[in-house]
Amino acid sequence: MTEMSTFGSRPLALAGKELKVFFRDPQMLFFSLALPLVLVLLMTAAFGGQSRFSVTARVVDLDGGPLAAELTGRLEAVPGVTVDLLDPETAERLLEDSDIVNLVVIGEEFSERLAAGQAPDIRVRLRGNGDTEGQIVNSYVESIVREMLGESLVARQVQAMLAEAGLEVPVEEVEARVGELFAETRESPLVTVAEETVGVRPEPIAQFLPGMVTMFTLFAISLTSVSLVEERRKGTLERLMTTTLTRAELLSGTWLGNFGRGLVQVVFLFGLAWLFFNVLTLSSFASIILFGVVAVASVAGIGLVIAAVSRTPEQANWIAVFFTMIMTSLGGSFFDTSGFTGVMGVLTRMTYNFWANDGFRRIILEGEALTSPPIVKDMVVLAGIGLAGWALALALFRLRGDDK
Repeated sequence: MTEMSTFGSRPLALAGKELKVFFRDPQMLFFSLALPLVLVLLMTAAFGGQSRFSVTARVVDLDGGPLAAELTGRLEAVPGVTVDLLDPETAERLLEDSDIVNLVVIGEEFSERLAAGQAPDIRVRLRGNGDTEGQIVNSYVESIVREMLGESLVARQVQAMLAEAGLEVPVEEVEARVGELFAETRESPLVTVAEETVGVRPEPIAQFLPGMVTMFTLFAISLTSVSLVEERRKGTLERLMTTTLTRAELLSGTWLGNFGRGLVQVVFLFGLAWLFFNVLTLSSFASIILFGVVAVASVAGIGLVIAAVSRTPEQANWIAVFFTMIMTSLGGSFFDTSGFTGVMGVLTRMTYNFWANDGFRRIILEGEALTSPPIVKDMVVLAGIGLAGWALALALFRLRGDDK
């Protein structure tokens, strides 16, 4: 029992040392935690967004009546349109100074003429052509005024038909009822237009973050191989192996240190996405962390393999960089590679990044549970990659003679 307890404590002590070095290294913390977040934000700003139409309609209301207020209310209800009500003097000054180039003026007799079924008193003042946004606002205003005039004419026709039928209904009641019917039609139109976003994701943070997390966990963990090779070069590793520390304990402790680093990255980066970017719920965040445990456990052994095949720290560094870039590109960290077939399809599915990215994105973008068959498949493959890496590292260290 004492021997087994000692075996368990030595790898944990080694892992604790690795984590202390990680948290005390500002450069490593920046590289592992801050840099991926900065890159995600830059990629989101450059490629992820779809600009939404937004325009301000400058309006002067000389009428002040209920129909003029209804006009501005309907204009404000148009998606992307904001109404800025100005007094005549301010509007004149802004127009003269070219601070605004388009002004809608609701005339003093607007409500009266519209209620009478006559062309309403409304004008548009421009500097030049009023620019594109001003012309769009004018089109909205014209459309709404035509709609309101049509409703007024319908109310008058209904009033006339009721009078012919010998029914005396107050004009106000007819207008109110006709207005209610038109309002119901506007809220539940018979014809609707569905918008489909093509080429971009509605949540670019959710799209780019998984790829960045898998890339930087792989990169940071791969670079830990450099320190292990450096220890071998300096003879530190040989001195450790002449003590009671066995090869299995050394690899276990290094693997646990790698696992801890990767898990810190996953929790930190996805935690920010949950708390500040609203791309995760509490449930999906928990699923992300549990899936991340499997993903990080899978990649934690890769650094051991690189350390086992490298003879110098420089060689380990270059192998880590090359290996990370190849797996990141093939694994779909920057673009979707799931549709690849043939040789490329086989190569993409041989990478850790492909299966990790697939699981993270399914949880975030599609809301799938950990028990869904595709995510179970991802976890099984990742577990297989992790076990294969561990077995390969163990065999390579034995061949190199790093044994007690």
